[in-house]
Amino acid sequence: MRGAVKPRRAVRFAAVAAAALLAGLLPGPDSAASGPDGKVTLGYACAFPAGTAADGSGGTGGTDKAVVQDVTVALVQNYPDTAVVGKPIQPGDLTATVTMPRAGAEALLPAGATALTGAASLTAHVAQGTSRADAVWPGLTAPSTPLKGDGDLVLTFGGAVPPLTVTASGEVRFTAGELDLKLTPVTDPASTPPDSPSTDSDSASGTDSASGTDSASGTDSATGTAADSAGTGQAAKDAADIIGACAPKPDQGDLLGTVSIPGTPGGSSGPGHATAPGGSSAAAPTPGTGSRAGVGKTGEGAGDGAPDAARSDGRNTITLASPPHSGVHDCEDPPEGDTDPAVMDSIPRPPNAVRSPGPGDPPFPPYSQCGYVTGYSNVFKLKGAAVINDLTKKPTRVTVVQKSIWTEFTDPDPLKQYFEIDSIAKLALPPSDTTFLTFGFVPVTARMELLPKGLMTVVTVGTSNLGTITTSTIYGKQELRLSDVKVNGVPLDVGADCRASAPLDIKLVGYDRSSLTGRPTGPTDYGVQDGGPLAQDDLYIPPFTGCGSHGENLNSLFTSAISGHGNSLNLIQGPLCVPIAASGCDPEIAFPEPPHH
Repeated sequence: MRGAVKPRRAVRFAAVAAAALLAGLLPGPDSAASGPDGKVTLGYACAFPAGTAADGSGGTGGTDKAVVQDVTVALVQNYPDTAVVGKPIQPGDLTATVTMPRAGAEALLPAGATALTGAASLTAHVAQGTSRADAVWPGLTAPSTPLKGDGDLVLTFGGAVPPLTVTASGEVRFTAGELDLKLTPVTDPASTPPDSPSTDSDSASGTDSASGTDSASGTDSATGTAADSAGTGQAAKDAADIIGACAPKPDQGDLLGTVSIPGTPGGSSGPGHATAPGGSSAAAPTPGTGSRAGVGKTGEGAGDGAPDAARSDGRNTITLASPPHSGVHDCEDPPEGDTDPAVMDSIPRPPNAVRSPGPGDPPFPPYSQCGYVTGYSNVFKLKGAAVINDLTKKPTRVTVVQKSIWTEFTDPDPLKQYFEIDSIAKLALPPSDTTFLTFGFVPVTARMELLPKGLMTVVTVGTSNLGTITTSTIYGKQELRLSDVKVNGVPLDVGADCRASAPLDIKLVGYDRSSLTGRPTGPTDYGVQDGGPLAQDDLYIPPFTGCGSHGENLNSLFTSAISGHGNSLNLIQGPLCVPIAASGCDPEIAFPEPPHH
């Protein structure tokens, strides 16, 4: 009987692991919720500048009075149970759901607004003993939200936050402080005054980059023609950003989470001290009244990732993280190879488009461009995400080489002219190691690897003529493998060849809408040279094979827990370094700001 029990126990552990796996597929070292359910709901009073109203003046009114609107903010974030002196404390990704009464929202929005996007920055007050520091968490973004119905307006902001360290033992407390909002309305051109600035349609309008056809309006995006989501054939318009400074109302339970630092309280540094990255000093604030930072602010503590910290007398114990630096200012040698013929044949071009270099012409001189890309792989079934190319853990660079161009400029209509750049890209991602809890109490670790199957093909289509959109699509194949699985520290043998049964088909798409009338380049624009956001909304994960050992087959468990449609990639590329042109390489190749997932 004893021999029969052991396999059942192994299967039970396998099921626990498989039910939560792929990633790392849940985010990094988050291990405990900040409350019973990891959520705190607070009331905030938001002050919007005078002139922010339905007239669309965007906060440029001439009075000193502000428009004050009460909102409800639900904050969700996980924290580790414990941490170690001198080691980074990494709070989990933050989600802030802002609920605004419909009447209040309509009073702020311009006439004809059909959707709303935004960015946010939260100030978290960090305390250990008498030490105090204000951690500013910028970079929280909200996807485009349609303004339909009569109910309250709900915007969900999300993003990763930087770590911090402490030099003493004792409990570290995180409480919610000020919230800064930047709301960007998208308006219907039919109900917007003619002199209002124009912008692009929402990215959710359904452009299919493979066929070049906008599924909502039937507009051919291979020529880059803009169309709004209603199919009017006109570019949708953005009103001016609406900036709000929100303060939590008094007498609320504002605790986000606590982290225990074992040891003698005060450690070797003594109790009650805090510091910022630069080591400067400032007066300790009253909790809840720390320095403000975030959207639209400049100077110390602004939303540039360099928050200020306040501290008491004595030495410092709380250190807020500075943004990571690449320390790299050169590219690898250019990869050898060519674009994928199948991809090239699938691009819908004008029949008289001309390719350069043509048959028999010498190829373009190969030269490298390189940069960093980071983000998340989101897994639908697990409702979790894995970090791709973590910028804090020796990230790799993508190297790009231009191979050919296609042109057709004979048509006098600038919207029917054609320009295409084809490139190859080499990207070998490092493995993703993660730790997470299954069912809230079983710690599981795993390693995910995405191994490139050849080079990637990059196709950019667009003329940059006024009123057009440029679309960049990155095609490639990656093999997904899982290894080094442990459940509660006990190895779970998944074998040496646990993998998806076929390579993943990668098809990342980015849009540059800066050529639309009156619209400057914005954070949602992507260009191969300048970088920006890239996304794949439906990444299919094939069934698994080769998982298991000693006669135990775990393929069906991994397949049922992970495989299928509905997964996605959400990435950000930084600007490329071009050594031959001495551009973007010095003093170092810039890291992009990671996206939310």
